[in-house]
Amino acid sequence: MSIFQGFPDLPGPNETAFCKINEVYCCGNVRHGDVSAFTNTTNHHPKINVTRDLHHHRLSDENISMYINVEDKFLKKISSVWYNQGFLEALSIAADPSINTESKLLAVAATYALKVANAFSTFRYFLQPHLKDIGPKIVSKYSRTRSWGASSVKCMAWHPHTTKIAIATADDGVRIYSSDVSFVSTLKCKSQGHVSSLSWRPYSASEIAVGCEQGVIVWTVDPNSMFTKPSSSNAVVLKRSGHSPVTDVSWSPNGDLLISCCGADTSMLVWDVAMETAVPLRRVAGGGIVFARWSLSANKIFAATSSIIFRVWDTKSWTPERWCARGCRVVAACWGPNDVVMFAAKGEPVVYALRNIGLLNGAKDSKAQPVLDVTKVELVSGYTIGGPILDMCWDPSGKYLALLFEESHIIAVFCTTQMMMQLNVSPCCYISGIDNEVPSTIAFQQNFTEGACLTIAWSSGRVQHFPIVYTDSY
Repeated sequence: MSIFQGFPDLPGPNETAFCKINEVYCCGNVRHGDVSAFTNTTNHHPKINVTRDLHHHRLSDENISMYINVEDKFLKKISSVWYNQGFLEALSIAADPSINTESKLLAVAATYALKVANAFSTFRYFLQPHLKDIGPKIVSKYSRTRSWGASSVKCMAWHPHTTKIAIATADDGVRIYSSDVSFVSTLKCKSQGHVSSLSWRPYSASEIAVGCEQGVIVWTVDPNSMFTKPSSSNAVVLKRSGHSPVTDVSWSPNGDLLISCCGADTSMLVWDVAMETAVPLRRVAGGGIVFARWSLSANKIFAATSSIIFRVWDTKSWTPERWCARGCRVVAACWGPNDVVMFAAKGEPVVYALRNIGLLNGAKDSKAQPVLDVTKVELVSGYTIGGPILDMCWDPSGKYLALLFEESHIIAVFCTTQMMMQLNVSPCCYISGIDNEVPSTIAFQQNFTEGACLTIAWSSGRVQHFPIVYTDSY
């Protein structure tokens, strides 16, 4: 029997789900209803709709060529292409007889040099296939945001201790929304392009790390400042040759170390931000490190690669355990209480769990255990739900798990409980958009004390807060 048969029905036409209160699935009219009609737990949450912020978005890479179509001297043209697009592109220009009409000898030499370079590149990509994609293509390939390149919201992150959320938008600006202030701060500088990930520093109200094409940018913004656009002098750029673009950043729960990952680099960098230095954690097999997740206790780190290999690092000895996913690479992972980690592989409708089960003798699982099968099914309403998993997140209390699917536009939320050595997953509720909205990315609020609050960024630019609340009298 499918796990989805235990869910409440989807809202009817012209209705949407606003929240879940004491096991009651609360729905209402999409035009006139509001979550405040059911609960006041999110009344002070920031109201976010980023579509109005996208009027002046960054030019795409494809449009850059519009501004270099100028008749220059040949050597000046080659120099310009070399500076802007690299050595191989300059060789291609020099070898093109329709462009290089001044020196046939240079064209012949460039042609042979290009063949040699292509041969070396082919051999290198055979040994390291994760290097085939470059720049924003790497971010787009490994991002857990649906249609990252075209999405209004590229990524988002809740502050671990306050009701403050950071959202990266299509113009590569990072906007800070808070329940304490009415204005919105925008973090943006010249080096901040192709933003892939965000991470707030624990025990700090002012520091946030931004993963982007150049590297990692750590912003320090005074929460009491009234400036809506802090100066780039408040930003520290952390970068290292061969470690770009950054596909994921993650602060440790203690706030002392910052990890950055790059899909084209086999090393995971552990940064001491104060010293602006990094220690690489390198392993040969597996390809580039796509993302990393700290456990809640900060004792372990889950590191996924661009291949089927993933590793669980022990942060006391800094030694890893190597694991292999079945079939394809890991696309999403999240830690819960008691150092339990759940993950999903690309193309598979199954959630797996790794946990320590030897409470008496210290033994560990010999393999990951499947805990949830979300094979795609068609609901009575005609909508489909389930299938391959795009992203997943677990609320800090370890009671709710939210799944975002590749092929379905409905978010499924499950209840999770741990009893001794057993992890149980049961149905909770669905969350669907309005009209033709598609969920782009999801995140649980970190300091929600009344239960759990899932934040969803929709393709329309609307950001929804969906609380799951239990009252004291229930």
